[in-house]
Amino acid sequence: MKKRSTSAAARRRKPADASQHGDWRLEVRNPHEVEHLQLQPVRNLFHRTRARAQYLRNMAVADYSYTGAAVADWEPAHGLKRAIRLLLALLVMLPLSVVMIFALLLQLYHAAPTMGELSFWLSEPVWFTLMGGLLFASLKFSLVAEKILVYVYVLGHELTHALAALVSFGKVQSVHVDMSGGYVETDADNLFIALSPYFVPLWMLCWTGILFIANYFYPFGAYAPWFYGGLGFWWVFHLYWTVWIIPREQPDMLENGLVFSILLIMLMNVGILLGILCCFDVLSFEGYMADFSLCAQNLYALVRDCVSWLWTLIF
Repeated sequence: MKKRSTSAAARRRKPADASQHGDWRLEVRNPHEVEHLQLQPVRNLFHRTRARAQYLRNMAVADYSYTGAAVADWEPAHGLKRAIRLLLALLVMLPLSVVMIFALLLQLYHAAPTMGELSFWLSEPVWFTLMGGLLFASLKFSLVAEKILVYVYVLGHELTHALAALVSFGKVQSVHVDMSGGYVETDADNLFIALSPYFVPLWMLCWTGILFIANYFYPFGAYAPWFYGGLGFWWVFHLYWTVWIIPREQPDMLENGLVFSILLIMLMNVGILLGILCCFDVLSFEGYMADFSLCAQNLYALVRDCVSWLWTLIF
């Protein structure tokens, strides 16, 4: 995401070739751009230190060019901020993610018997949602449809950046989208703007909003199948491309800490899914909180027992 800002932490310029240097990339064509941030084995510690030193030297002389062997012109979170985010991710967000996911699985397991095992999975909301997800999976294997889906995702990714910047009271100068990648020029820069495309299912929100408005003014009998089918299609669309793009060295995540960003994205997506399931009475919020408490207690007991065992083993 390219910034036009005078602050050192957010000083970013539009690249000469947006397809190679956009904030959303199909591949990294210039590895030196993220060389100082890539996760390398311990044996490459010297190489990483040298790359980071080169990056800091370029920052010191305000070398923001994209020519030659230049490194990225965006500045990652350094030092204390990065360490605090890593500790927060490992000590708070990781256990919270585990508890939320297990509680959600328990709720889904409990939902079937309460509605009847067959009637639950064959109920209208579940059935058409699954059909919508399967429709996306089938289109994904079509060469022509896949190219369209890629472009739609790039467009949604950059529009989400732009909307997040506007919500953060920033100004958006331009939005660029093509099949190779994209970028947004804005004077705002924060965590929400950087990571919002990974946990805000923009097209699913658009679909639900359009159908709600259409059904309000022109009620139609086939509303539910279209609604749930589209919900499943766009939710699987969002999850697939999010999981697909995370390993591809996105500056959005690298500059905020990879572990912190991934866990935050996971937490937000699980929370959104939980909210959707509760809104359509697939799950009970009270039941989920009961399972959440049970899973938290079990995880605490497991960690306590492991720490006690290690303590007795070492001392």
